[in-house]
Amino acid sequence: MAKHVLNLMLWHPKKDISLCNITYLHRGAHGNLKTVNGSQIKKLEKGFLILDEDQLIPYHRIVKIECKDNLIWKKCSHK
Repeated sequence: MAKHVLNLMLWHPKKDISLCNITYLHRGAHGNLKTVNGSQIKKLEKGFLILDEDQLIPYHRIVKIECKDNLIWKKCSHK
């Protein structure tokens, strides 16, 4: 589902991905989470997104997408 939201934000003429922040699971980071700005997205692939520095982030690790401080998407917790 995260990929669909990112696709919408990238390609919709009235949306701006640079106004979005993507938070994902990053083991070893503070709180095991890291946040990147949407402007860092180079492209979307089948199973992951690619950032400018060629870092691959699997979609299943994305936990939330926020745009202009509004929560757009959040991963459902099955705990």
